[in-house]
Amino acid sequence: MKSYREAVLSGRDVLAAGNSDGKKLYTLLIEPAAKLIPPGSRVILLPDGSLYGLNFETLLVPGPKPHFWIEDVTLTIGSSLTLLASGAHEAPKDRNLLLVGNAVSVSDDFPVLRHAQTEMAQVGRYFPESRREVLAGPQATRSKFLASAPERFAYLHFVTHGSASRAHPLDSAVILSPDGDSFKLYARDIVKHPLRAYLVTVSACNSSGTRAYSGEGLVGLSWAFLRAGAHNVIAALWEVNDASTPQVMDKLYRELYQERDPATALRTAKLSLLHSDSVFSKPFYWAPFQLYSGS
Repeated sequence: MKSYREAVLSGRDVLAAGNSDGKKLYTLLIEPAAKLIPPGSRVILLPDGSLYGLNFETLLVPGPKPHFWIEDVTLTIGSSLTLLASGAHEAPKDRNLLLVGNAVSVSDDFPVLRHAQTEMAQVGRYFPESRREVLAGPQATRSKFLASAPERFAYLHFVTHGSASRAHPLDSAVILSPDGDSFKLYARDIVKHPLRAYLVTVSACNSSGTRAYSGEGLVGLSWAFLRAGAHNVIAALWEVNDASTPQVMDKLYRELYQERDPATALRTAKLSLLHSDSVFSKPFYWAPFQLYSGS
């Protein structure tokens, strides 16, 4: 698994190269149940241990015409059995958005995201001005986020840097603008403030987390938002590309606006890059984002 993940993260065209690791992983992990998962299936996957760090959509389906598994299924990651037990939720009729990002740079470790403003504009246009609240630039701080009563919103979207802590997962954080001595919204902060969001999107590097716990999956920002009450969270397994991500998010929200469910919308957005005649067709660009469901 490690070697295949490294191949994806290196930006290689693993499909064109017929990567043997990608095919072996499919044969080992998917093929035994393939007869129960015909093309067009919707799959909820609960990985174990290090498998949480693998995007199963990138596995290579062997055959006369090899292809990525995303071509066959619509995939959702179950963050934990405990959270899944709460039941399904329909999309809210009251569509409103809290949009946070384009933060002021606090250090060379977290430089300005060149395309953050573009992404925020693209996401925001799918919500009427009266139904969205924007915290951008110097306003994108921890205190202003918490003071905005985020539990009021059906959709939360962050366009920021993120940090993941393997040693202390609840120290994983959304990187925001300076707010006194603080510029981080920690996972431990998030779990303390109940949410009712239908979808939280964390358009930030490593926002899924890096350490898995038995029964709980990856513990990090995605886990924290689900624990706080969000029904669905889109987060990233690795560093996201600042140029391709706005394209993914624009297509995602266009599909959500047309009343597609989050899993279908995210898959469509990914396929738009996969089928593009550009470097963004490689899984490094479309595969970091995954949908985690707590209901």
